[in-house]
Amino acid sequence: MVNETASLRSLFAQALPELYAFAYQVCGDREDARRFVVDLAERLKAQEIEPAALREHDSLRELLIGMLARSMEESLGRKADQSFQILDNILRSDITRPIDFDAEGIDGDPDRIPILLWELKRTCLTAVLGCLPPSVRLSFILTDLLGYSPGDAAGLLNIRESAYRVRLTRARKRVEDYLTPRCQHVDRNNPCNCEGRLGIALDAKFVVAPPHTLDIPEREFDSDPDFRDMAMLYRRLPRVVMTDEERAELLAVLD
Repeated sequence: MVNETASLRSLFAQALPELYAFAYQVCGDREDARRFVVDLAERLKAQEIEPAALREHDSLRELLIGMLARSMEESLGRKADQSFQILDNILRSDITRPIDFDAEGIDGDPDRIPILLWELKRTCLTAVLGCLPPSVRLSFILTDLLGYSPGDAAGLLNIRESAYRVRLTRARKRVEDYLTPRCQHVDRNNPCNCEGRLGIALDAKFVVAPPHTLDIPEREFDSDPDFRDMAMLYRRLPRVVMTDEERAELLAVLD
């Protein structure tokens, strides 16, 4: 049980890092993720869910993730953000090329390159999920990234487990079918590598410098072994985080 003396604000603060990261995984945009989490906070403040209910719930994490997941599924609709073909057109419309130190976004500063390569890796793999319909995307994220069993995840979404399993199977197949012959992080011999695509991604504004580097790892972006397991590949991505100022601003909604 959650400590019954905890306030609504402190209860929400405990869950905020995971809620924000989850929202980003689903929608692929930091500002949209913040907006979805703000909306959740506003609903809590309006006492759609009262503090007592949060304290009495066996799992605060499941309660809030479920609320957020259902809200996002309803808001995002039935269609994918884009298609795999559109993603190919953006990143694979040209041959790979060496990194141009004078490119916009790098501007002659070599220290920006490792940051941009990490951001490209995260942005690209998240965009692949964006090629799935939201309901299918959610199944992959809830089970393969957050670790919910199909039965538990179906409960979070208020759907039958059999329907959820159909979505999950579809998600896994489409992600694997797309990445396996393309992505260097699945197989280093594959044709699509971040260093060769960075210039193309910068030109297309597909990737831009992140707003901060709090969620950029110190290790090299390609230091992991090849991952044939799509779930492991995605779980190894750095989760987006808020700055202290962003966190305080969001929590102020509950004051």
